[in-house]
Amino acid sequence: MIRTVCFLFALLIFDHSYAQKFPVDTIYKTGPLEKRINVVILGDGFTESQLPEFRAEARNFADFILAYEPYNHYKHYFNFFAIPTPSKESGVTNPGTAPDAYPDQPVETKDTFYGASFGGTIHRLVTVEKSSVIENVLALNMPQVDLTVVLVNTPFYGGSGGSYAVYTLHPLANTIGVHEIGHTFSSLSDEYWAGTAYGQEAQNMTAESRREAVKWKNWLNETRIGVFSYGEEGDAARWFKPSSSSCLMEFLDQPFCAVCREGTTERILQIVNPVEKVLPDTSEAVILSESDQTFELGLLDPEPNTLKVEWKLNGKPIGNKHSKLNLSVKDLPADNAVLTATVFDSTFLSRQEEARTIRTHAVQWQLASSNAAQVFRLKVSENRICLGSYSMITAAGCMGTVSWSTGESAESITVKPVHDATYTATCSMDGQPLQTLDATITVLPLPTATAVNGGPYYEGSAIQLEADGGTAFLWNGPEQFGSLFQNPVIENATARNAGIYEVKVTDANGCSATAQTEVKVDPILATGQDLQAWVRISPNPAKDFIRVKTALHGESQLDIYDLNGRKVASRSFHSETEINLNVSAGLYIYKFTNGPKEVSGKLLLH
Repeated sequence: MIRTVCFLFALLIFDHSYAQKFPVDTIYKTGPLEKRINVVILGDGFTESQLPEFRAEARNFADFILAYEPYNHYKHYFNFFAIPTPSKESGVTNPGTAPDAYPDQPVETKDTFYGASFGGTIHRLVTVEKSSVIENVLALNMPQVDLTVVLVNTPFYGGSGGSYAVYTLHPLANTIGVHEIGHTFSSLSDEYWAGTAYGQEAQNMTAESRREAVKWKNWLNETRIGVFSYGEEGDAARWFKPSSSSCLMEFLDQPFCAVCREGTTERILQIVNPVEKVLPDTSEAVILSESDQTFELGLLDPEPNTLKVEWKLNGKPIGNKHSKLNLSVKDLPADNAVLTATVFDSTFLSRQEEARTIRTHAVQWQLASSNAAQVFRLKVSENRICLGSYSMITAAGCMGTVSWSTGESAESITVKPVHDATYTATCSMDGQPLQTLDATITVLPLPTATAVNGGPYYEGSAIQLEADGGTAFLWNGPEQFGSLFQNPVIENATARNAGIYEVKVTDANGCSATAQTEVKVDPILATGQDLQAWVRISPNPAKDFIRVKTALHGESQLDIYDLNGRKVASRSFHSETEINLNVSAGLYIYKFTNGPKEVSGKLLLH
């Protein structure tokens, strides 16, 4: 009986630490998250005492990949972070069932944070089983992630690509990591034959064998690039690759081939816009006077710098190839004009066709002469806002004074309407109104957020939180609890999980509201030898009734709960009693109380 009860509670254990906030170590931060490729490195199989080792390995890998071609040309395009998460046990699970399993590697199951395991059929295929744990850790700690890398704490060789790049701390660890990132980040295929299931069109894999039509035909004049079959017979003979025994995607002692470098480079340039900032603002016309106005592009230069800048005024090249340009009113061909700056990365790492079209970034300014009549206009920062939010309305082009229907006199006003509202701006000269303009702001209602739970609960049961009213949810609560699920579950509840849980509910319009629910957890003491000494319940398994006996004096109480923590039966008695059970078959938990003595156990109903 005791062993069964302990096993039941063990099954109910759920490590909700996945939902915690963890410290985020910044390894390298070259710029804003929204303007960089954000790499997050996680570790599995590192215990609390081994986290310094994880941090060191994470930094080593960041240094390694930033020195690896083609990443070394774009090192300033990346941010690197590490999130240390302690595992209960050190190492990695090894089922030992694969035909190619390493004979010197112990077969064992490890309780690790992300559940990393060697493969059951292909041994070196190391994957993480708890993908939802990774997603929650990222969502709550570094949601703006572009590439996730998982370091697995074992010296035995292994790794995998896919949603995450996973690799072990084998002596070739860093090179394995770059190979796996080739899959995860650049969508590259292996250039060794991994099996029919892996035959697919990719940047470095194709079923096309004609040299004039193969997708890497622009590289065929390059040394060691050709059209090579994956094998001599079967499906392998029907697939082709650009290199043979000379690429990292086939052998770890080789660099990326030219085709894989191109694919990786294009992926980098697909994410990062090299134009970081623009001066002046392009949202409204720039008025040019006799003095020079400087137009400037803040550029993120590769190493070496391969960015090419071109300026055009009304479509005609100006001749300046730099990131700055000075113009005055005398440079305008008319009272109004359009200034365009284009930036193109002419990198030698790619020969992709139509590259100029794909990789050209354009910035455009509307220009006007200070001698021309100005147009009175309004600019609204947000014309649709959530209730309780602010919006700014700015007037421009008035040569006199601006007054507003709110009674204010200024170029800009900040408003916080509680319902849809229209604001009027009047442009006056010498006290005489010349023109009026209206700006309408729509106010969106906040979602009706609700939060409930199915309690009260007993210790060891599952807390069920439920929210409604929106499309996105963010929970916070005791014990650093956090979750992005609408209806999260906290297994194996303890008294420490009791308290107020708050959820932020966001609707389809992006408007948010919060709701709270209080969770109550009733303490239950699991027992050792005291269980049989204090109370006996028979029959167990039972059918429609149980008989309860105790040797303890005084009043006793027996409560029966289902596995959701709901009380289904209760009886106060002295010495012994019988309880009829009008509940469905299944597994239940009982709690016996006599004064300060409390014990619990399992009850099975047929």
